[in-house]
Amino acid sequence: MGDISKFVKQALAGALAITLSFGMVATANAGEDHQSELVRNNAPWGISVASYNSRKTETRIRRTGEVYLLRGLANIFSLGMDEIERKMRAKGLDAVTFNHSGWKYHADDIIKRSKKKNVSYPIIIAGHSLGANSAVSMANYLAKNKIKVALVVTFDPTIKRIVGKNIKTVINYYVPNGKNEVVRGRGFRGRIKNVDITDRKGVGHMNVEKNPKLQQDLINRTMKLTRKTKRRKTS
Repeated sequence: MGDISKFVKQALAGALAITLSFGMVATANAGEDHQSELVRNNAPWGISVASYNSRKTETRIRRTGEVYLLRGLANIFSLGMDEIERKMRAKGLDAVTFNHSGWKYHADDIIKRSKKKNVSYPIIIAGHSLGANSAVSMANYLAKNKIKVALVVTFDPTIKRIVGKNIKTVINYYVPNGKNEVVRGRGFRGRIKNVDITDRKGVGHMNVEKNPKLQQDLINRTMKLTRKTKRRKTS
């Protein structure tokens, strides 16, 4: 934990500057699609420039579902989530990456669209570090608003997380510190799997979401939950 704190202190000033810059660029270039609206209204903590640009080049979605990928602190410590997004979009999945602090905005958008029957199920949420904490918050919030969440994948959350009803499966890849497991709460009838990654050589808190095998596991689970559909424009 001391190494993480030292690293954060050394990089924080630069990280914030980079993040603010990214947010300004994304806002300036926003187009007319739904996710561009998120950039305008949630910058600088909304979707990334990479996410925006991927939508400019990949405008068609070929599978059902919506995937939400949450970064941790300052948008530069969880770039494995952006890698996952690119891999998913290459397979025709509708995936978007954003900072953990924007989870409620995205959740409210899903709830709003659900009333118009404009949500593509299943809903899949994943996050790293603070993004892992918020991934569970987002899932629980959606579930309380009667939006079913098919899968939540957390990459080493920093605190204990409790999941409730309307969430089907939770996978937590974590380095145990005595307080960062995901546990079942009232009404939860799904499946939880806490996977200790301590014995994985070279994998720790700062890079767990960048591990190719764990990334692929999330992608494989998502592909099994979704299905091919007629080509559709991104929402």
